[in-house]
Amino acid sequence: MNWHPLATVFTFMVLGLITACSGGGQGWPTATATATATATPLIQTKPAIQVEPQSQALMLRITSPEVNLVTKSNQVTVAGVTSPDATLSVNGRLLFPDAEGLFSIDLDSSGILGPMVIEVVASSITGENETEIRPVIFSGEAGRSGLFGTVSSVTPSDIALQTESGLVSLPVGAGTSVAIHGWKSPSVSNITHGTLVGVINRGVQTESVLAVVSRPVRTRHFTGVITALEIAGPSTNGSITLLDPSGRQITAITTDETAETAIGELVTAVLEQDISSGDLTATAIDPALDGARRIFEALTMNQGIDSHQTKKNITALRWRLVEHGVRNVSMLVDSQPQEGLQDAVSAAEETYTRLFSKHHIGAPSADITGLVTSIATSLGNSAAKLITVQPTSGQPVMVKLSENTPVALFGERIRSGQLDLASRIRVRYSISGNNANRVTVMAGNTLSRESSAQLAAVAGLGEVQGVLMDIGDSELVISIMVDQATGQQISLQSDGAPIFRNGVSVELDSSLEGSNVFARFDPVTYKLLEMESLSLARGEDLVSGVVQSFIPKFADGNLTVRTIDGQMRTFTHDSNTAIRRDGLRVSIHDVRPGDLVRPNTKVRTSDETGEIISLSLKTPEPRRVTGIIRGVTPGLGGQVQVTVSNLWFDLISLKVNSDTHISQQGHALGVQDLKVGQEVALATYDPVILKALTLALDAPIETGRASR
Repeated sequence: MNWHPLATVFTFMVLGLITACSGGGQGWPTATATATATATPLIQTKPAIQVEPQSQALMLRITSPEVNLVTKSNQVTVAGVTSPDATLSVNGRLLFPDAEGLFSIDLDSSGILGPMVIEVVASSITGENETEIRPVIFSGEAGRSGLFGTVSSVTPSDIALQTESGLVSLPVGAGTSVAIHGWKSPSVSNITHGTLVGVINRGVQTESVLAVVSRPVRTRHFTGVITALEIAGPSTNGSITLLDPSGRQITAITTDETAETAIGELVTAVLEQDISSGDLTATAIDPALDGARRIFEALTMNQGIDSHQTKKNITALRWRLVEHGVRNVSMLVDSQPQEGLQDAVSAAEETYTRLFSKHHIGAPSADITGLVTSIATSLGNSAAKLITVQPTSGQPVMVKLSENTPVALFGERIRSGQLDLASRIRVRYSISGNNANRVTVMAGNTLSRESSAQLAAVAGLGEVQGVLMDIGDSELVISIMVDQATGQQISLQSDGAPIFRNGVSVELDSSLEGSNVFARFDPVTYKLLEMESLSLARGEDLVSGVVQSFIPKFADGNLTVRTIDGQMRTFTHDSNTAIRRDGLRVSIHDVRPGDLVRPNTKVRTSDETGEIISLSLKTPEPRRVTGIIRGVTPGLGGQVQVTVSNLWFDLISLKVNSDTHISQQGHALGVQDLKVGQEVALATYDPVILKALTLALDAPIETGRASR
């Protein structure tokens, strides 16, 4: 969605309020009358009040502890700055940032036998998510020391680490404790080259080794509407069930420490997963309206201070408050009718109306995305139209379009009369009156956000880029230098794989040696599937990821790629674009959202939309997942949506119907037999449409909802 900056920065409050905010009781200097004309008035300069910078995007900056901290203290302070409305957790404990976004919490080493990993998660109801990992070693006991380093080499008897002070070799033995996420009884030999580890030594003995993960794996946040709630008692746990707009549903344990909430309300839950027991616990609940109030307080604070930074902060915070209101109201309006929902919608509309009016923002609005199912002329005004939009889930919404309502198609303005039935559009409309503020016509073929994130993450699997070092005569084994700094190579067996040079099919011969190549191979057998020698001209670049959206006709910006790092990059393809999938030439009509974009895809960059020169694709393989069922959402025609949490605490939502082969310990099951808490031994699914092909279950796991 293209956002337009809010136009106005408001007049600030009077100087007396600025003085009150400055603290210290020091007032502004005033001119003092003097007895003689030659006397010089005393001029004092008041230092500018410093505030933390804020941005329109969710921010998270950790100021303490430092990266890879080794401390003799038994306590560490976790501090930083985030957006005031952020739901923020540190190792599952909910924190509320102040009006500047500052937060701080002290953690101690109680019960910590090895290095501690601190997981900091910040999220917003608009879907933004930022995380930080801070490993800490407490080495306070006499004779203990600690260090961090990346693994250089490993043997059963020692581990070599590259540290800030150089290469260090440490002995390991039967008494060395080794921890790797997800491994029950790992050995030091299971730690791979290049892994960051924290090590604690006692004298010359290596006491413990921890493989440090690069992302939170125990805690995460989930935003959704409460559809079921059981209050915890004095000796029993409760539960909470949340449903998000994509249909993902989770049920988690709650305790008596969980904030009071109501069915129908939009909240963000701080979740903690226990791999050993299978429990999923909501350690805290952050109501969405509380986040809106935190933005309001931040705005009020910044408006009381006259500085260049607060002016920028006000613009950013006003933007966040508007989008916060849009997202909250939209998710409530789009939800299926249920108990308490109308009360939640009314409370949200009332709250945002009050907060907006105090900052002169306007009336609350909502977004609706879906298909146009009807177009009618408004009674009494032939220029106005009533358009019904049917979202993927939830209730249809009727909005009013005037002849002046801005409608954008591929970034260009069109008339509202050009909208057709079955057009896929996104409309922002005012809650009071349902008048459309703006309309965006969406591309017809667009990948879901969940699918694109999963596919982009695996786009690089089975791909290697480097210098072709050697083509052996024996069975046509080729060697590619993957990393010149480390001398790492990979050997692949050609076996008749298609070979290209700048898009032209060629024979595999020694003339290719020394050239920069891109190779696609089978990660299991190391069989070469396709290789291309590629050179770039001036102004050309490479891109890889997944096809997010694609329009099979010639128009500016008709192809969008989600890159591996999560960026959305828009390009234009035309009749001159060379397209290959799995080594074979295809036409533009064969390209599908979800196709993986190989790293030898060549583009011509520009200041605006880039141009695709050659598009190299591969078909995504069926994906696999193991984990625990966290939610089962009924759908139409006997289909259900099953949400599974895996080892890394990803929440993967799969469509299951009568075509899915479901079994449990050798016995065939039906869709109706799926329940929260069942362990998924193995599921295979189509990564584009997220449809489960097979679902093999183990016995149900107790979710811990019995007595504590």
